[in-house]
Amino acid sequence: MPTVHELYELWAHESELRETLARSLGPRGLDSLYDTFAQLDPKPGDLLVDVGARDGKHARELAARFGVETVALDPVPQHPDVREGTAESLPFDDASVDWIWCRDVLVHADIPRALAEFARVLRPGGAAVVYVTLPTERLEPREAAELRQLCALTDYSADDVDAAARDAGLVEESVDRLGTEWRERMLEDNTWDARADLLELARAQRARETYVAEYGAAALDAARGGAVWGIYQILGKLCPTVYVWRKP
Repeated sequence: MPTVHELYELWAHESELRETLARSLGPRGLDSLYDTFAQLDPKPGDLLVDVGARDGKHARELAARFGVETVALDPVPQHPDVREGTAESLPFDDASVDWIWCRDVLVHADIPRALAEFARVLRPGGAAVVYVTLPTERLEPREAAELRQLCALTDYSADDVDAAARDAGLVEESVDRLGTEWRERMLEDNTWDARADLLELARAQRARETYVAEYGAAALDAARGGAVWGIYQILGKLCPTVYVWRKP
């Protein structure tokens, strides 16, 4: 750890470093998840289930790009093409599905039950592409507890996820710990306004009583959870991760 004198000396001569840090590292964007799926060589007509599909946009995009037959499932369907269903109870026969696509959903699920269901419905040789955001050692216990409450999260670590996959009989084909990469790209492309999220968090903290009286604590906390999610990724407290699990 530098002394105070050394620290101010470093700050006084950091211009070259700042110029270096200002250069892009060429981060991949959100569409790279489709590239991950493409590398698995899906075939037209294969059956893919989008688990936690929300409005079904990813299922439609996967069908358009790869010619796969898609079924979109969500506990709260937001589109007529989306069927009601949960990760813990998939409405499919054993060994009847070629691919599972699950994007940013397992954080709300019972992960051991969900992965057991993935293994049940996948055909031998089938695979699941799963994007999930997990806590890192930088996330302090009180931050983790608050985040679980704000974002309705279940409490699982990367080790827990690995164990659940093994117990379900799924074989890890790849794991890609994205860290800050997608958020960097979103900032570079101006598709995420971190400044707006930070301002929301500041105002929600400073005028909490006023906003709670007008909108209710649940609405304010949901807004805070959504705003802090990306900030924690940038700070390395949360790590977006892409798994590919294969059923032997």
